[in-house]
Amino acid sequence: SGPKYWRSLDELAASPGFQAQLEREFPAGAAEMNGVDRRQFMKIMAASFALGGIGLAGCRRPEQNILPFGKSVEGIIPGLPQYYATAMPLRKSAIPLLAETHQGRPTKLEGNPTYAPHGGASTLLAQASILDLYDPDRATAHTKGGSVLTAAAVNEVLAGISKNFSGNNGAGLAFLGEESASPTRARLIKKLRRKLPKAVWAEFEPVADEAPLPAAQASFGASVKPLYRFAQAKRIVSLDADFLSAESGSLYYAREFARGRKVASKADADKMNRLYVAESNFTLTGSMADHRLRLASSDILALAAALAVKITGNAAAAALAEGLEVKPEWIAECAADLLDHRGECLVLVGAHQPAQVHAIAYEINAFLGNLGRTVDFVEVEPSTAASISDLANAIKSGAVKTLVVLGGNPAYNAPAA
Repeated sequence: SGPKYWRSLDELAASPGFQAQLEREFPAGAAEMNGVDRRQFMKIMAASFALGGIGLAGCRRPEQNILPFGKSVEGIIPGLPQYYATAMPLRKSAIPLLAETHQGRPTKLEGNPTYAPHGGASTLLAQASILDLYDPDRATAHTKGGSVLTAAAVNEVLAGISKNFSGNNGAGLAFLGEESASPTRARLIKKLRRKLPKAVWAEFEPVADEAPLPAAQASFGASVKPLYRFAQAKRIVSLDADFLSAESGSLYYAREFARGRKVASKADADKMNRLYVAESNFTLTGSMADHRLRLASSDILALAAALAVKITGNAAAAALAEGLEVKPEWIAECAADLLDHRGECLVLVGAHQPAQVHAIAYEINAFLGNLGRTVDFVEVEPSTAASISDLANAIKSGAVKTLVVLGGNPAYNAPAA
């Protein structure tokens, strides 16, 4: 008494093949339970479900009654975020950050807009660090030998170490930590050395992102590190230095470099800075280069010496430049461009390069009159910590009985020697 619906033309035509397919899909007697008593089947299934409910009762999520505040927490408005100023510590510096929280839970990190050098910017590592707070593998308790310790038990362990070595002024005790710019930790280390003067304090970092102090010490006779002014530099030569991404202060340097790249009109195009890059791997800085030279890291010393010979005429550097397989016109054009922009150019070297390469770069910058203009030097306190090699030798000689590792993973990233 109504429209007839069909799934295919075969069903509409009631073809023999379609009827056979229906019989195979729903064989005869499929809707019946031949040989099985329906009442008995329902009894067995009901008992199975009941036993399953008893056994799975412990898998239910525990019920908790969430009650509203009887008296609202001061300063918290539900639905509105709260912001806290914080910082992400690095090896010898930190990135000022602004943390967004909702009901006490951090949800987003951004650069602190009140810190002018960064202009409210942050790095990709700082952005991603918020995920560490929600890492399921993050330690939630202290453990010893696989057993969970309370905070009081941890303090007892540390107090026991202090008590055992107080009688001999810390002889046989050693600490291995990471580099840090924290003034609080520096104060605690001084306090520790006063209490345990014979204890060994060592520091180790597998990666260097600042120029080595021995280079500045040899060049200027002082413990200083360079601070580059990219916004004032019209010509920049980067020798295996990824200053836009990997070097210390890269966040500030990237903004300063971008300022030198901005032009208001075509008439000001000549005012835009020019970047020369010599590097072994293709880096972010290399992608921004106007003139990029692919060169092995081991040949950077020879390239720096060749530039010094062209610019300063230092014959002593000529011996270091021997055997360099680089087009001489690249070096000649780069040197000529630097000489044409005295006082407004810059030569920098990657932190991982030897101190000798940095010393040559300092000499070139001094000869070109860049010191105090595009390159400044700030005093730093030289580290008094022992190296990991010194610590390893002390352990091998039996002078260390107890080693306390504060951060880092030397079993993974320490040199094989």
